[in-house]
Amino acid sequence: MIDFRKFTARRPPSSRRYGLTKAGSISSMMLALMLLLGGCGSDSVTTGSGEQQLTVIQDDSAAAGKQPTVMLSSVDKLDHVYARTWLSADELLLNKNDRLLVHHLSTRQSTPLTPERKAPQYLAEASPDGRHVYFTEGQADDKYVIHGYILDRDTDKVTPIGDMDMVNEIRWADNEQLIAGSPKTGVRLIDLQGKSTLLKFREPHPTEGISHVEKVGDRIYYLASDGQGYTTLNRFTTADLQATVVASNVADFSVSPDGQSIVIQQVKWNTSEPFRLIVMDASGKVKGSVGEGTLLGRPAWSPDGELLAFTIYQESQQGLKGLYIFDQRTGKTIPLTSEIQGYNESIRWSPDGDHLSVYMEDQQVVTDIVGIIR
Repeated sequence: MIDFRKFTARRPPSSRRYGLTKAGSISSMMLALMLLLGGCGSDSVTTGSGEQQLTVIQDDSAAAGKQPTVMLSSVDKLDHVYARTWLSADELLLNKNDRLLVHHLSTRQSTPLTPERKAPQYLAEASPDGRHVYFTEGQADDKYVIHGYILDRDTDKVTPIGDMDMVNEIRWADNEQLIAGSPKTGVRLIDLQGKSTLLKFREPHPTEGISHVEKVGDRIYYLASDGQGYTTLNRFTTADLQATVVASNVADFSVSPDGQSIVIQQVKWNTSEPFRLIVMDASGKVKGSVGEGTLLGRPAWSPDGELLAFTIYQESQQGLKGLYIFDQRTGKTIPLTSEIQGYNESIRWSPDGDHLSVYMEDQQVVTDIVGIIR
């Protein structure tokens, strides 16, 4: 582990341990660099040159005087593993060679999540309280057959929930239910006993299907086609099943845990314009633009909803790129490191908000465990 509280941009030895190595050169960590901004509401400041720009927004609630900040403290690299989900502040669930492993940060040791199971394992999502884990397994003789299960970590009981649709991702709606889009228009809720309930809501326009569903409180958000080949972010509530459009031209989105903020990846299809990260309030009113780039990694909110982590990838060598954090407390977007950049990355926060896991697929799979001071 490199501790940036003691060293500045120091290059570690090149030796590697099995499955774990010290971070590579973090020459661009930019500890003191912050992008200061002015204005309020939708006012913004843009930095950069040409098409490679980063725009940050001002939060009206930023306190006067000394303000909190975020700094990079450490980076650990795990080779040939996918980071899947955090089980606790010390436990990160990994996938290595189609096996799910619990990696302990304190000891740097890994143990199987389900030692007795032999089928190849793929995806995993922990419930917000960490007591249950949704995971998938395949069949050695048929790669298109995927089964879903829920593991009760208190009892080690595994409950099957049936065959999984590989198009629609499944996530936790709360501690008691999973949620996913249905191949036909609808949202599927799955309880801890494996019982599935289909919510048939009313679409604002015809669509071929929905994807990426998130539930916060009584509000359910999802992506759908607008009937003309473009994607919109829509929303309905459990009390009112009439869906409405929140935003158009949305490639991806994420709702903060408290439901007060939404970030969307907005893109103008069939153009060369960059992807943009836009932050909105719960009603869909735009606060401002956080960043833009040739491609953007999926953004992720911290558990307290104060910080937003994302990556920027640029096709050219110019412009801002790497791993960033937008701090809603101060309205600042803070660069952590340019060593972690891409568009096919999955960013996950630890429950205490002190670490991020980021995996990248390039020539090989690498997971970075990023420590921050906040």
